[in-house]
Amino acid sequence: MNFFEEYYHSDSKRISGFAYDFRVESNGTLVCECVTDTFVHITGYPFEGVNARSHWLSLVYPNDIPILKKQLDCLLSGQSNVSEFRIITKSDEIRWLRNYAHPAWGDTQGRVIRIYGTAQVITRQMQYEDRIKGSKTEYRDA
Repeated sequence: MNFFEEYYHSDSKRISGFAYDFRVESNGTLVCECVTDTFVHITGYPFEGVNARSHWLSLVYPNDIPILKKQLDCLLSGQSNVSEFRIITKSDEIRWLRNYAHPAWGDTQGRVIRIYGTAQVITRQMQYEDRIKGSKTEYRDA
């Protein structure tokens, strides 16, 4: 287990979520280098399977892709960000995540070189809030 995994392992389990580490290429491409084991439990996808897909955005509920793109723009400008969006699991369930992301600036490169974060599952909280508001948001998991 590397430093990243050790540091985030306990936090990601405690918050019912996962932690991740993306390298940011000079052209802005994100390469996921590490994700904690709870990612598989939450999404149903093995890390290797998702990393081999054309893009991580394929996990995001289509209506929520603009939220994630806005978060990425914020991160690449050097600002930390917290966003909430839905993902679609391998078993076709919809889960809400609260994503806490932090950029790491490379002085030598003069740009963001890494993005670290944790994603917390908040599906039950969102369902509860919807019931209180009387809203009908699409969910397929318990």
